[in-house]
Amino acid sequence: MKVHLGGELIDAEQACVSPFDAGYLYGDGIFDTLRCYSGFPYLLAEHIKRLAQEAELLQLPFDPSPGTWNHLIRELLEANELLEVDARVRLQISRGGEPDTNHIDTDPDRITPMVFLHARPVSEHTRRLQEEGVSVLTMQSAFARGNFPQIKSLNYLPSIMALRFARAQGHEEAILVNRQNKLLEGATSNIFLLRGETLRTPSPRLGLLPGVTRARVMHLARELGLKVEEAASELRDLVTADEVFLTGSVKEIVPVVAVDGSAIAGGKVGPWTRKLLKAYHEDVNKARTAGNVSSSS
Repeated sequence: MKVHLGGELIDAEQACVSPFDAGYLYGDGIFDTLRCYSGFPYLLAEHIKRLAQEAELLQLPFDPSPGTWNHLIRELLEANELLEVDARVRLQISRGGEPDTNHIDTDPDRITPMVFLHARPVSEHTRRLQEEGVSVLTMQSAFARGNFPQIKSLNYLPSIMALRFARAQGHEEAILVNRQNKLLEGATSNIFLLRGETLRTPSPRLGLLPGVTRARVMHLARELGLKVEEAASELRDLVTADEVFLTGSVKEIVPVVAVDGSAIAGGKVGPWTRKLLKAYHEDVNKARTAGNVSSSS
């Protein structure tokens, strides 16, 4: 496997990051994951825009040009023979640092960040989840993102712990709530509930990371005639919903058929979820045909 590290394309076995990098020491850094469809990075501009906003909050130098990142991604995919398949690409920027770096007092502009990219093929498992649906496990508020939910930082431990607990009990995803037991998101996804022709997803004001795919699905849902709301929901709303699904850049749209062992709508994948997934794939193909790194309208 080849990876991009510090501006160089190298073998993964040779990739080394200083133990004094603040990303390693403190989780001081950001990342994003996107899906490439036969070499095409779908919604790349939106992913880069969000990374740029997060980098500004963390005072991390960042190149906001989608063209720059598109070049790096294509180079990475070509080196790993992934141009003809669907691939997941992780973009990561950590603070950087050397043995004599004082991470508390040193001006961030004087520290060179470490940029890291790697890619893997999307597994067949993802397609099966879309066809069959998944079971999810709700978690307590301690697993929520914390004080800076709008930053997809390298300090991802609560989400990883939640996901591990859920998987250990036979569930695909963990659903996070706040202290008032309002739904937030999945550990690695956003969540949507459908009742009638109203599609509801939690508002970012509750304390969650609004995903790039989440925004695109909201747009597509409106185009299909659904009413879309960003509003609070509770755990009981999950089991009484007509349909529930998760969104994420790699997983796209994945139906939820059970929560905490209770079936949702008879445990079957709903018709609107299927319509939205079809519309999503059509949107990907439209963007690929146009050759744009952004498919927003």
